[in-house]
Amino acid sequence: MGMLDLNTKYSIAQAVTSTGDTASTNVYDVGSAASADIGLNDELWINVVCSTTATSGGSATVQAVLQDSADNSTFADVLAGPALAVANVTQGAVLLQACPPLGLRRYTRIVYRVGVAALTAGKFDAYVSMDVQRNIARPSGFTVA
Repeated sequence: MGMLDLNTKYSIAQAVTSTGDTASTNVYDVGSAASADIGLNDELWINVVCSTTATSGGSATVQAVLQDSADNSTFADVLAGPALAVANVTQGAVLLQACPPLGLRRYTRIVYRVGVAALTAGKFDAYVSMDVQRNIARPSGFTVA
């Protein structure tokens, strides 16, 4: 993974527990309506990853949704990941990983959409990057021959 600018991070270990939509801590502002198409000249990626395993007293679902806005007030869904069962939302699980669609408006954010039941735990990272995060966790203590 390349370097990440703080301004390209929507969420850093953001706790999400309630049902419904929880907006990311940060909103990404491209600076003007004229330059709103992020990723038009460079291949950029929207990444949303579970940083702390989610749990629920019920059969919750979790979905990451990219939203955009012209005024930083009224947002609309533009790209959504699958609604994952809470059992599949473990540390390192990818909720959304895609190039942003063309035609985005000036402001973008991530919404964590929790359905069916509230979460009792779960934290998430969301950011814009110039490459795809594909680290594979390996157990410690292995021997290199």
